[in-house]
Amino acid sequence: MSIASVEQRIGFASGKVGAGREFTGRCEAFVRSCFGFPARYASARLAFEATTRRHPAMAAPAGVPVFWDILAGPNVNADHVALSVGGGFCISTSAGRNRTVAKVSIDDLTRRWGMRYRGWSEDYHGVVVHAGSRGMASAEEQVVTMSPDAWPMRDLPVAGNHTPSSLRAWRTLMASIGFTDDDLDLAMQRWLRRRGFYAEHLLLDGDFAVESVKALQQFLAGKGLYPFGIDGDRGPDTVQGEIRYLNQQRRFLV
Repeated sequence: MSIASVEQRIGFASGKVGAGREFTGRCEAFVRSCFGFPARYASARLAFEATTRRHPAMAAPAGVPVFWDILAGPNVNADHVALSVGGGFCISTSAGRNRTVAKVSIDDLTRRWGMRYRGWSEDYHGVVVHAGSRGMASAEEQVVTMSPDAWPMRDLPVAGNHTPSSLRAWRTLMASIGFTDDDLDLAMQRWLRRRGFYAEHLLLDGDFAVESVKALQQFLAGKGLYPFGIDGDRGPDTVQGEIRYLNQQRRFLV
């Protein structure tokens, strides 16, 4: 199938900025039109579910679809898709004045609409639309593998020790909400601070020691996943709570 070039996709989308009200509430129709694809999916959610080469990073290359999970409101079952233009920006329907098409920061749009960012995909409508080399992908852009036998498609075993699979799950989850540090411990410290559990006076140093573990335990306790003392020991009870939390969150990534 012949598809529009990256320049053509961005050119189409840019031409609708400040206008494009015919696409209000029709984000999937807008993005597929950028590629020149015929109608295939009734919603952004269905288009996302059909992809297989997903990346959780907000640093999406230009010309690829970027997806969100809408958490409330009339479009909760439809979700959202926009076209990345690179540099952390996208062109989105309904994001401008009077619900026109606008160029916006991916991070700002995520926050403004209270959505959960799901990532970008190399494939769309059954076609590979990004020619970048996977071997050159940075750590925060690692592909979310969709093997039916692996998280997030299946629960992790609730064990008392972390495994490469559980740590990979943590990294994927952190990247999906914008914490893309190469150092997973640093990403988790930043996440816990944003959630209000890792105090401002504590260092963001990637050293996941006692204070970091206490913050994690407090977070898990608030979710009913750690009914034990806040002791700063990342032992079996804490790790089991972490894995239960990861298994709760996987539904947002599939």
